[in-house]
Amino acid sequence: MNAARATLAIARRHMRSSWVLAVAARVAVAVVAAFFISEHRFAPSIWVVAIVYGTMAGAELRVADLMYFAAPLYGRQLARAHALTAALGALVPPSAFFAVEALRGAPWSAADSLATLCAAVVAALIGLSVTLRRGLHAVAYVVVSLAGGAVVVTLFAYGLPAYVWFAVAALIGFLALRAFGETLARYDPIE
Repeated sequence: MNAARATLAIARRHMRSSWVLAVAARVAVAVVAAFFISEHRFAPSIWVVAIVYGTMAGAELRVADLMYFAAPLYGRQLARAHALTAALGALVPPSAFFAVEALRGAPWSAADSLATLCAAVVAALIGLSVTLRRGLHAVAYVVVSLAGGAVVVTLFAYGLPAYVWFAVAALIGFLALRAFGETLARYDPIE
C-alpha cells in the first residue's frame, strides 16, 4: 500500500459517525452564531471560537489507538492522516459561519476569512500533540495550541501583510506536524 492510500484510509477511519456528529454540532453553533453576529467588531469572538474549535479538532482524535501501532506504518503517515482529519474538522465550522454571512449579504473579507481559517488549522495541528499527553503536559499543549492560533490572528489584526502572517501560520503548522510525526515515531502505546 502506498503512503497516500494509507494516509487516506486512516483519515477515513477517523471520520466515523461520532466525528461527523461532533463536527455537525460545531457547524450548527457556527450557523446560529452567524445570525447573532452581524458586525465585524465581533471578529475577535469569531477568532476565539475558531481557535478553540481547532484545538478541539486536534485533541479529540484517538491517536493512541493500538491498531495504528500494530500496522506497518510510519510516524509520518500517521501524522499526516491525523492532521488531515484535524484540519478538516477545524475548517468546517468557521467556513459554515462565513458561508452564512455571505448568504446574508454581509460577507467577510477574504483576508479576514483566511486569517481565521489559518488560525484554526494551526491550533488543530498543535492540538494533535495533546492526544499523546496526560495531566499537566496535556494542559500545556492545549495552552500552546490556543496561543499558536492567537499568534496568527494577532499578526493579522495588527495589519501585517498577508504573506507575513500566512508564512508564520505555515511555519508553525509545519513545525507542529513535524514534531507530532516524530513523537508518533517514538511513541510506545503500551507504556
